[in-house]
Amino acid sequence: MKSIRCTIPAVLFSLVLIAGRSLAADAPAAATTPASKDEITAALPVIPDAKFNLTDFGGVGDYKTDNTPAFQKAVAAIAAAGGGHLIVPAGTYKTLPFKLTSKMDLHLEAGAIIKAPDNFADYGIPDPNVPADPAVGRGRGGFGGVRVAPLISGTNLTDVAITGSGTIDGSGANFWIWSDKAARRYPPGRTVVTRPNLISISGVQRLHVDGVTLTNSPSFHLVPSGSDLTIENIRIFAPSDAPNTDAIDPAGNRIVIRNCEIDTGDDDVAVHSGSRDVLIEGLTCLHGHGISIGSGTQRGLSHMIVRNCTFDGTDNGLRIKSYRGAGGEVFDISYSNITMKNVRRPFDINMLYNGNANTPTDVGPRSPEGQPQNNIPNFHDIHISNLTVTRSPLAGRILGVPEQLPHDITFTNVKFDTDRGFLVQDAKGIIFDNVKINAAVGEPLVLDNATVKLNGTEQAGPIGGSPVPFY
Repeated sequence: MKSIRCTIPAVLFSLVLIAGRSLAADAPAAATTPASKDEITAALPVIPDAKFNLTDFGGVGDYKTDNTPAFQKAVAAIAAAGGGHLIVPAGTYKTLPFKLTSKMDLHLEAGAIIKAPDNFADYGIPDPNVPADPAVGRGRGGFGGVRVAPLISGTNLTDVAITGSGTIDGSGANFWIWSDKAARRYPPGRTVVTRPNLISISGVQRLHVDGVTLTNSPSFHLVPSGSDLTIENIRIFAPSDAPNTDAIDPAGNRIVIRNCEIDTGDDDVAVHSGSRDVLIEGLTCLHGHGISIGSGTQRGLSHMIVRNCTFDGTDNGLRIKSYRGAGGEVFDISYSNITMKNVRRPFDINMLYNGNANTPTDVGPRSPEGQPQNNIPNFHDIHISNLTVTRSPLAGRILGVPEQLPHDITFTNVKFDTDRGFLVQDAKGIIFDNVKINAAVGEPLVLDNATVKLNGTEQAGPIGGSPVPFY
């Protein structure tokens, strides 16, 4: 990602209650957190020097010619040669989905644009304005009907790169209009067109994405999984109301994401279950849902470091979410040196996540009665330091489940200037050290079945008023 704007301030609070506000000393030097002790690195791909130019395989950058055969022939030639760099020169290259091969660098020169068709006819998708067979093109979540492959994909590859200063454009506007999210605004039965991702590289060993711009994906922009994933210096953007346009959704081991700018309609980064050894640094996040873990966490997640990030206008800042039946162990997570402003919810741990139910709140049932008894979320050893939050509606919240309380969560050297304070519900062992929460309305700290230590003073809930505004 070209310098993705995703500033991540670590959320922490020290509270001294004075006239409905919490006053504390300004934050001192950064504390060392468990996850920051071990640096995380990822091996880069090794690709032969051979160069191949798309125009030599019939590529034409006029956005009229179908370049799908040109990409397919070029990739086949690289595979036969044992690897190399596919050079895409300046121009706009219209193409349907194509696949990469191992030991390959897809290199976009300045002014090069790889662009998906901007109409359904080129995909062979029936016109959604014409009533369709109920079994075709309908379904919640965009999962009904014909499934379109990602524009660029690969499976079980080794040594893959996507580099350069060009752009990959998913032409997603028509897909957004006919998405499941759009269908919720209409009576039941409206056609839903399945939305593809822009780039999906699964099971890869050594991936490097560097310098390019990704934009207007019909759904997620970049979905890499495997080991040794490096994503840096890229820019990802889509309209803020473009549904499910996650920027980066990685999964695997040894993941490094740095120096990127993100401005999308959903998660800026969403780290998937089963990942470990993850470093996210130097991001600038604008619109979007912040840096997330979850919501499915069945396979757990550990040793993740997020540092030196900035958020401005994001929906969420730092978020860990899951729910009964889809939970697992999430631990050894470190957030440090984060700055946030105009972020709707700066810090959020939600073990009752219900955000996909199309209901007024993203909080599900608190009581375990009638809820799944397996795969209960287990969140612990999460550390936030040197976080500054300004101009936000609330400081944050921790929502646990009564049968398995989140614990050992620390905030150090944190300052919140917000409309409302911080809610801790169904949690234990929460420590706020040298934290200031300036809440304009209500108490700085709201507790409900929770124990915390606030700037050295033990407190236990219920205390501080109703948690309803935090839902």
